[in-house]
Amino acid sequence: MTTTTNKPNVLIVGAGAVGFSVGYHLSLSGANITFLVREGRKTTFQSPQQLYCYDDAALKNFTGFSVIENAAELADTPLQFIFITLDGNASRTAEGMAMLSKLGGVVRASKAIVIMNGFGIGLREHYIKVMQISEDRLLRGILGMLSHQGSANLPIHAPTDPAKVAKAVVCYKHPANKVGFQVETNNKEAAKQFIELYNRNKLSRCGQVSPAMFNIYASVGFPVYAACDIAGWPDFSAVSANKELWRLAIRAQGEIAALPQHGLLGKMMALVMGARITAYVHIKMERDMLPLDYQAFNRFHHGGKVRAQDVESMRNSLAEGQRRGHQMPALQELLKRLSEHEAAS
Repeated sequence: MTTTTNKPNVLIVGAGAVGFSVGYHLSLSGANITFLVREGRKTTFQSPQQLYCYDDAALKNFTGFSVIENAAELADTPLQFIFITLDGNASRTAEGMAMLSKLGGVVRASKAIVIMNGFGIGLREHYIKVMQISEDRLLRGILGMLSHQGSANLPIHAPTDPAKVAKAVVCYKHPANKVGFQVETNNKEAAKQFIELYNRNKLSRCGQVSPAMFNIYASVGFPVYAACDIAGWPDFSAVSANKELWRLAIRAQGEIAALPQHGLLGKMMALVMGARITAYVHIKMERDMLPLDYQAFNRFHHGGKVRAQDVESMRNSLAEGQRRGHQMPALQELLKRLSEHEAAS
């Protein structure tokens, strides 16, 4: 596969909610988008596709992208970015590692920068080792908008049109600041190039996150979703009203933030992000994300799609803390209750 235009070429590994929402906005920025999907799935994701935008209650046509099942098809294509949508758990499976290993060969034979979207302690190092690439070839990214498959069957709130949602491969909603994506700045020049490319779409912005802050983002928030899971995913006012459970989750959140690898910034976050402020942040998010049902989205996403990643991240945080002499009692208790809740369900 050879691209003859001067547009930047972006390979997106995975045609799911993250891949389509980011790919659509990068296409508006003038990039050539190619999706790499599992064998046998090519026809499912062929162009054109429609995306539903909660921001203006409209369907968006996404056309002109390519779909391949083998990275070898890109042998003659100069790639600028390879965007990997695997979550942290999937990235460590045999299938995920085989995919990363193959992509590593593509990266080493090109000038492409990898942007990974999985979370978890040690995941960045895992990518570098499996892909056999240098540290400066890998950036971590965070989706700023909320995005889900059109088939997710979330509650519909006005003015959302269920008929439009039914036509969409993916639905998305931006936060109030319009930051649709954020990228790590460990390689400042590569991050700058991606931010400049993304921001050309004029509808969605790309922010930047320091490596230290990204390390915290990638692990600290999962106890809150564990508490929501145990409580049965009611709205955040109800979850935070369960004082004992909520305080347990916030203590676990603080234990993770205060791990030595998070430094002074983590210790400050552990002090600042108490029960009241954390509840305020999520209750405000519920309001700001309407008409997308924020907690129903969390149930679908954190309670289902990436639940294994979330639990694995908390267990890795527990192991890391104990290795360094921290008992992490709140995180231990929260994981115990989550396991018991899962067994009872």
